[in-house]
Amino acid sequence: MDHRSIVVFVAVGAALVLPARGHAADHVVLDISPTRITAPVSAKASKQDRARIKALAAWRLDGRVVGRDFYGFGDPEIFGVTLSRSFPGGRGHELHAFRAAPAQTVTFDGQRGRWEGRFGTALTLRMEIAATGAQQAAEPPLPCRGTFAKVPVRLRGSFVLRTGTKFFRTVRPVTLTGLMTFAPTGAVDCTPLPSPGCSRSSILSLSHRASGTSDATLLMSPDENGWTTLSFADRSAASSAGYTWYHVMYALGSNPLSGRLPTIAARLASPLPIQGSGTFNAQQTSTETNGGCSTILTSGTFNGTFRARFAGWGARTLRLSPADDARYREDL
Repeated sequence: MDHRSIVVFVAVGAALVLPARGHAADHVVLDISPTRITAPVSAKASKQDRARIKALAAWRLDGRVVGRDFYGFGDPEIFGVTLSRSFPGGRGHELHAFRAAPAQTVTFDGQRGRWEGRFGTALTLRMEIAATGAQQAAEPPLPCRGTFAKVPVRLRGSFVLRTGTKFFRTVRPVTLTGLMTFAPTGAVDCTPLPSPGCSRSSILSLSHRASGTSDATLLMSPDENGWTTLSFADRSAASSAGYTWYHVMYALGSNPLSGRLPTIAARLASPLPIQGSGTFNAQQTSTETNGGCSTILTSGTFNGTFRARFAGWGARTLRLSPADDARYREDL
């Protein structure tokens, strides 16, 4: 399983927009290209502020919005914008993902459109979308089948992301670029199809709920030379705002697991961006089959502590005990 494919979305809230000009395209996907996070440097800026602005150079803003007509009637969009950076030497990545599920924020007619929404005071956007090149045939977004087109676009207007941190502060790009994928004509079928084959993977999954608005998840795997993700979810307290910040750290290129069931040890050490250790003890195992594929699920307990330091949001620690959810999954 590719660690980059593990993405979490929360379906909450709503944000309405005005109707689009012309005929709205169906099955729209807006991909925002990675954009540098820039900040003006005053001649009177302090040494500390100059260091902050220099550190921001490693960060990028990107995003993706998937239209609501990919899913069932009445379902919302999948909305996401992300602040991310990569660590030197391929040691990992850090991202701060703003996720929501509004009714609709993107409208597009093949040439022009709008991106508009409001999520409490955290994010407001009001941008015009214009095509900057010719339409080309595009591969259908999974799991869809049908005729799709893509066109490069430029977005201009107001985008205001208030992070509430001293490091990122407020992110205000005036112009963004991206790619719009859509179904210009004809029927589209997005019914999921069975997987064409079996994939081999092993993942230790640990989760802890701290409160009704906060929880944490740790995923660890020996696959792909070893990877780990540690994520903390901070949900908006106001239900009308309807968004979640996911603070996610990836540690790559180091197998975090050792041993074999019924006991598996987990350990990550410096210089990886996630550090800590613990032990999984198996309790119950079941097997599921789907065609020629098998999945072995083992539940158990885990004791341990893991930590990471996030830019802007500071140090976070995940302490796991037998009361938390712990599972080991093997796909064969």
